[in-house]
Amino acid sequence: MFAVRSSRNRIPGITYISSAAEVEAVFAVVKPKVILHVACPDSTIPQPSCKPFVNTSTSSVYHENLTDLIDADENLPVLQYPAPKRVYTLTKAEAEAEILAANRENGDSSMLTVSLRPATALEHAIPYGKAKLQMGPRDNLYDFIYISNLVDVDVLAAEALVQANGKPPPPPDMRMDGESFNATNDEHVKFWEFQRAIAAPVGILVKDDEIRVIPVWVALTMATISEWTTWIRTFGKGRPIVTHEAVHLATINRTDSREKSKRILGYKPKFSMSEGLEIPGIWFREEAEKEAEGRETSG
Repeated sequence: MFAVRSSRNRIPGITYISSAAEVEAVFAVVKPKVILHVACPDSTIPQPSCKPFVNTSTSSVYHENLTDLIDADENLPVLQYPAPKRVYTLTKAEAEAEILAANRENGDSSMLTVSLRPATALEHAIPYGKAKLQMGPRDNLYDFIYISNLVDVDVLAAEALVQANGKPPPPPDMRMDGESFNATNDEHVKFWEFQRAIAAPVGILVKDDEIRVIPVWVALTMATISEWTTWIRTFGKGRPIVTHEAVHLATINRTDSREKSKRILGYKPKFSMSEGLEIPGIWFREEAEKEAEGRETSG
């Protein structure tokens, strides 16, 4: 398993690797036929044995995180610097471009590639004690995706590429190779209600009269003060607690079209967002119980 940092949550029996050289060494031995590219030190490592190559990009490649994004489809242009300033987004965009360009590079029987652009993925959400705070109105819509549903999209894309390998490209309206696909949970949710829903499965319930609303202009003012004081205090090296980008992300609409992945890949989420929240809630409660038992045992 590739992991830049593998000191926590290690799984017994798994060998962890963290460099491009180690990835190449493993590929030379294993000769993988299918690659699900989630994170890697290099975007592409050509492998003659590999036919389907599924890349996990991000929906941020076509959004600057400042303005509303409503039912955005895959035809939006990928933004270039300085529009996106996050290194994460820039590297994802660069990797996506290289990987899609490698599609059918050596003919119909060569490597086929696809790039997935998931919304924010939810796995094990842990409440952070700020469920009673809210910036701006509570009606801005967002898309998320539960991690198991994202894995399903990966598998569907890989299966589609296996079926397409060795055949001429299908018609443009049904083509999956060399294409990008949004991946969401197929349900828009209200951002601030979702934040409180994350806390609910572990017993942190928030009533409407307990919510403290911070106007957007106040939050942006706080972000300005936080950014400038942090810049002065750390000579531009520190990270402010509140940023303009964070305020915008919490107050804008940010939804993606999911029509293409449903029509071409046949994607249908198996888990709703409410189910996706309950599953990590169970995990969190179990971990809390283990931690409590450990303290009692050591005490």
